Amino acid sequence: MHFFKRFKINKKGIYGKSIFDFSVKRKEIPNLKKLLSDVLVKNIPVDELELTHTFEKAGEKTLILGARRIVLDGYKTKLILLSIEDISERKKKEAHKDDFVGYVTHELKTPLTSLSMFVQILTGYHKKTDDKKSLFLLEKAATQIERLTKLLDSFSGVYKAQNGKLELQKEKVDVNKLMREVVETFQYTQNTHEIKHTGTIKKQILIDKERIYEVLVNLLTNAIKYSPDSDKINIKLTEDDKKITISVQDFGFGIPQDEKEMVFERFFRVKSKEENKIKGLGLGLYLVNEIIKAHKGKLWVESREGQGSIFYFSLPKK
Repeated sequence: MHFFKRFKINKKGIYGKSIFDFSVKRKEIPNLKKLLSDVLVKNIPVDELELTHTFEKAGEKTLILGARRIVLDGYKTKLILLSIEDISERKKKEAHKDDFVGYVTHELKTPLTSLSMFVQILTGYHKKTDDKKSLFLLEKAATQIERLTKLLDSFSGVYKAQNGKLELQKEKVDVNKLMREVVETFQYTQNTHEIKHTGTIKKQILIDKERIYEVLVNLLTNAIKYSPDSDKINIKLTEDDKKITISVQDFGFGIPQDEKEMVFERFFRVKSKEENKIKGLGLGLYLVNEIIKAHKGKLWVESREGQGSIFYFSLPKK
């Protein structure tokens, strides 16, 4: 009864009809028929498929669909057990939350920029007066402003990714040169790990240079942060006819097998990182994944707990 009320469907008129008969815009789900056919014919289950479906009376709904093939005693015909969860209200609330985060992030950037400017002016003044105590305190203030700015940039990136506003400015880029720039920056700013990179990419590829720079910085930062007892990071570049692949390997905590599939979700924190008091919000890898997806690429990880992790991402050449 709940199903009929939720989607405003007449119980008497549902038997013997296809689910597609209750749709206004059937083109919204062009792959659903094939998926359900695969459930019946090939016994390939469907898990948590999110789709937007427009019903004749209930209007547009966002649904989570699951499907399994079942066989009942006395029935020769193969049947599908279908589960449908209406998450329309949840999606609306998430959209409102994301809009709020986007608004707050945008509004906070202006005063932070002003604060940074004032700190720079005061730093210049106290350098002339040689006020060491004031210079020390201003340096600490500048560091905290930088941390806040990076945090807001992360929120801004996540907001754009969630709302399809993660725009790319693509150009022909020498990936080898980009990699050298990133590695040199890290080697100058930290002395705990030696970063070794191998392999070359023969030709320039079309990418958003700043976004991929952000991806590399994120992966290297994580590799260093989550391998405090190691002193090396390996980066490898490879290519084939269709794509280039970059891997970042650390020798740190590693990721438990049951958590590997969740590391790219928003706000997810691997248990070992929490236990070892590693700071972070769990946004970096989510944003990295969204940037790679926007490039039509792929991101994945290989890891064993206690033995470190290798994060890979591939980018198409065309």
